[in-house]
Amino acid sequence: MRIAICDDESDQLALIGEYVSQYIESEKLDIEIVKFTNPSELLEYEKENGGSKIYILDIVMSGMSGVELGQSIRKYNKRSIIIYLTTTKEYSLDAFSVNAFSYLVKPVDRERLFGELDKFFTYCIPPKEEEIMISVKTAEGTMPVAVSGINAVEYIDHRLVLHMNSGSNIECLSSRDSFDRQAEEIIACELFIKSADCYLVNMKNVLSVTARGFKMKNGAEFPVTRKYADAKIKFMNVKIKDRS
Repeated sequence: MRIAICDDESDQLALIGEYVSQYIESEKLDIEIVKFTNPSELLEYEKENGGSKIYILDIVMSGMSGVELGQSIRKYNKRSIIIYLTTTKEYSLDAFSVNAFSYLVKPVDRERLFGELDKFFTYCIPPKEEEIMISVKTAEGTMPVAVSGINAVEYIDHRLVLHMNSGSNIECLSSRDSFDRQAEEIIACELFIKSADCYLVNMKNVLSVTARGFKMKNGAEFPVTRKYADAKIKFMNVKIKDRS
């Protein structure tokens, strides 16, 4: 994520940049800050690097106003938020054309800015799903594995083989237990669907359904046998439910 700040007064730019840095540090966020005194330079930068998530823009600037800059940003970035800085509220109506998130009157109060950033991160950013971890026993010992990183689980020679979306495989120790018994912790996550007697596929990592089975986001493919043909229907029903 990136925050872009633009103010043609270098001292104000430095001050706002410092406030934002303090906020990022206090909240332990992984966010990049880019600063510009020239609106045209901001637009040129984003042509090469893509749009930012948050813009903090001075309204009154020489050459191009903050409202004009916001209008240009909205042509390629409609879902970002724009926080305007101004010495007077008389420009508020003009800024409605870019659907501004909020306005802060200069001199900007640090706590007011923090409050606006809090609003964004509280109401506009969906909470991250808690990562589900499992423990697997390998020849090197017991290791934690993130379920989101598993594309499929294969049962070979009385052992589980985890096919990871990184392209690597993790081989578990062999056991006399059945496939379902060995994979019960994975099955309990309710993210996997059985596509064959010896395969469980992570529905979260499926890109598409093919004639032969499931194609994953990393390009790997796993079969759906005739016995488990309804796995494709179950997968599509889950996707439809997730979108509703």
